[in-house]
Amino acid sequence: MKVKEVDRTANIAWSPQSQVPIYLAAGTAAQQLDASFSTNSNLEIYGLNLSESGHDMPCLASLPVDQRFHKVVWGASGMAEGTTPAGLIVGGADRGMISMYDANKLIKGEEDALVFSKDKHTGPVSALDFNPFQSNLLASGGSESELYIWDVNKLGTPMTPGAKSQPLDDVRCVAWNRQVQHILASTFSSRCVVWDLRKNDPIIKVSDSTSRMRCKVVAWHPDVATQLCIASEDDHTPVIQIWDLRLASSPLKTLEGHTKGVLSVAWCQADSDLLLSCGKDNRILVWNPNSGPGEIVAELPTSNQWSFDVSWCPRNPAIISSASFDGRVSLYSLMGGQQQVQPSNSVSDSFGPGLGEVAGQPQHTPQVTCQLKSPPKWLRRPCGATFGFGGQLVSFETVAGVGGAPSKPAVYISSVVTEPELVEASSKLETSLREGNLGDFCQAKLATLGEDGDKSKLWQFIGASFGENCDQQFLKLLGINLDELSSQLKALLEPVKENGIEDEVIEKVADLEVTEASDEFEMIAAQAVAAPEEVPAEAEAPALTTLDQVFSLSKDPTSDQGQLTIALLAGDIELAVDLAIKQNRFAEALILSIRGGQELLLKTQALYFQKAASEDKDVSSVALVEAVAMGSWEKLVEHCGLDSWREVLAALVTYTDSNTKQVLSGRLADRLSADGGDNVVNGLLCYMVAGDLEKVVTSWLGVVGQVGSPASLQELVEVVVLARAAVQTRGMASVSLPGGQLSAALAQYASLLAGQGSLAT
Repeated sequence: MKVKEVDRTANIAWSPQSQVPIYLAAGTAAQQLDASFSTNSNLEIYGLNLSESGHDMPCLASLPVDQRFHKVVWGASGMAEGTTPAGLIVGGADRGMISMYDANKLIKGEEDALVFSKDKHTGPVSALDFNPFQSNLLASGGSESELYIWDVNKLGTPMTPGAKSQPLDDVRCVAWNRQVQHILASTFSSRCVVWDLRKNDPIIKVSDSTSRMRCKVVAWHPDVATQLCIASEDDHTPVIQIWDLRLASSPLKTLEGHTKGVLSVAWCQADSDLLLSCGKDNRILVWNPNSGPGEIVAELPTSNQWSFDVSWCPRNPAIISSASFDGRVSLYSLMGGQQQVQPSNSVSDSFGPGLGEVAGQPQHTPQVTCQLKSPPKWLRRPCGATFGFGGQLVSFETVAGVGGAPSKPAVYISSVVTEPELVEASSKLETSLREGNLGDFCQAKLATLGEDGDKSKLWQFIGASFGENCDQQFLKLLGINLDELSSQLKALLEPVKENGIEDEVIEKVADLEVTEASDEFEMIAAQAVAAPEEVPAEAEAPALTTLDQVFSLSKDPTSDQGQLTIALLAGDIELAVDLAIKQNRFAEALILSIRGGQELLLKTQALYFQKAASEDKDVSSVALVEAVAMGSWEKLVEHCGLDSWREVLAALVTYTDSNTKQVLSGRLADRLSADGGDNVVNGLLCYMVAGDLEKVVTSWLGVVGQVGSPASLQELVEVVVLARAAVQTRGMASVSLPGGQLSAALAQYASLLAGQGSLAT
């Protein structure tokens, strides 16, 4: 679609590719009149700003000149050296005049912008082109087959590429080869001559003897050094021929799309699949000359007047300029859009109304779509890469063909692992889960972490869950060894040996020498083992009780003994218990309450513990006795000192059932976690015994901090997975709260593993 417009009948030239911002030079076209019949001539420079709305382009410089231009070119000469920072503008005019202007001085409005002017040619100079490799070389063509090569660094006498081409004719166009710097093409009305400047001689003449073709312009293929296109301005043969100099007997292909003569062509340097042409049929066509017979891929909207010059913007190839005979320079974009073509009204405005329509011309205003059928090469990335799901990396590149073959795209798919340690650790965890050797996994973790540390404590509790008797293992981890404690208590209950005599005798007996006579004693010992041992009668006598002694029963109601005797003789056990409690004889009260039934026993026990609590002495052991006797485990957990958490947890593990242990261990853990400090780790161990996975995760995060690195996330997942397996091994339900920290951590872990290509874990 059209993006900018200038009301000028002018020959145009874009600023070089290295020039920023983009400028457009416009020199008043020779042999043309505008609607005002003005004979003035100017060289103007316009700025291109596509971000501004509207079609107007600001005129940055305007220099009145003496002659009008047949051709205008803008080269990069002097830009690299800094002598002419914006390059050099060259115009060809009538009477063989060539004028050179410093673009930078012209933009700044300085008076000495004209660098050089000379009338070396005969007749008008309508062919100009800068060498793309050596920007100081300029080719020019005029009448009588005159061709000159100028060195703008040493302006003086130009050189000629060789003898004048015969028959003498006007040079219509010159074009430097885009691949070989010493090759130059020139067109005459009936032929195209290609010159080799190293030999100063033409190397080939291209002409089509089978057609009435009149050559107008020539353009070299941007990529293939031996190919060029020639356009015919003859209305009977409005064609564009593609030639290969290696097969110069006939054209490779002929592009037929114009209905009248072709006035200008331009081959896009950024995409050799795009060729631009304009003709007398008011059409501007975009071709793909490399596809089969040649395909029209887009058409630009024009007016009812011819366009006599088209060109691509070197810096932004999506922009195309055209100059037409209706007094307009138009800029179009190939990036899509649809525009209604509007005829020019400038001539009608000058001559007044009532002119009518132009005879023989179509009066409709066609709609033309200028969007390309496929993206141009400058929008196609030569290479690229993107990550896909599962750690897959898809990359592509264009592989150059061998021996002149066309290039082909190549696509590669590879796996990228940025966290190999994470993948390895995850694989080990997966293997342990699959094979069921979870206890060995815990031992391996402990071997890595060591026996000390907060993390090791948790792994010890997790590993204990996979043992045969996990409760006994929990007690050992809490520092309570039942066998050792029982042995110590039994030793305290044994009678004290007097003066160590027994030990001394044992030692002396052990030191006796063994003789042959000892065999007789061994036989006697064997007989003694075989025969039942006779125990003396006095050894079997039990200890004496109160009934084994002489006693008398008193019924004195004023004495403690008498009151208790009367109640028992009356058969009132409950009254007897009350009297015993009143007399602070709790041993007798508890014994009698057993006789009175379960209800009386519980009542008596309660009264005993209330009495013990009211006394001003240490009752810590009595509290544990109350919990064991009465089953008051909730009170034990609620009121115990946190420094006794190990003993309380051990009591829960020893005496309570699975459900009670799970609930009360969680409550004890809540108290420890709320206390903070070192008790956070202790609470974590209690949560592990309780089987509360969500609280285990929360406490773990409180110990190690928030997980951020893959290693810390892997460690958390190992704790969660093994803790869940431990809970399930103990026959408990493992339920995590939806949307909690555990769910979020597992989702992050799964996403991270998927990004590493580990989709099976």
